Amino acid sequence: MSKIIVISGLTAGGKTTLVNSLARELKNSKIISFDNYDIDQLLSAPPLNKPLSQTINLYDIQNIISAVNSARYKYDYILVDYPFGNRHELFNRLIDLTVYIKTPLDILLARRILRDFSNKDISTVNNYLNVYLKTIRQVLIENENFIVDTADLVLAGEAPLATEIEKVIGTIKSL
Repeated sequence: MSKIIVISGLTAGGKTTLVNSLARELKNSKIISFDNYDIDQLLSAPPLNKPLSQTINLYDIQNIISAVNSARYKYDYILVDYPFGNRHELFNRLIDLTVYIKTPLDILLARRILRDFSNKDISTVNNYLNVYLKTIRQVLIENENFIVDTADLVLAGEAPLATEIEKVIGTIKSL
């Protein structure tokens, strides 16, 4: 049966980069990406401005769980790019290792602007920054504190990727 490894962190924290790199290192692995499921777009999803500690189990992640379960006997490693760590009660019992990438908020903000706003006008960027300062930043801090608290391994998000890979693989081998 597969080892199920969840890579968590805030948006633009480096989850996808780490998962893709681990998949190249770990033979016979499968990537399942949270971004492919749009659970925060479902009508039943809680508001994004509420902390995860209040809403985590309201998200319908059954499709992600089904994808993990269908891959369990086909791969040695299932790498799940998933921001909620092991906090969702329906998913946590399946997880063998939860990794959290703790990236400083200034780096997250810069990456997010470069990734999502590179072709937007300056007023759109300014509007986002105002909302970030008023609400988003505090929600990010609360969400990170909630998720990181139960992670098995916490990585420094500003560390070199090679260092992150080495730490994760070393931890996997000790499972």
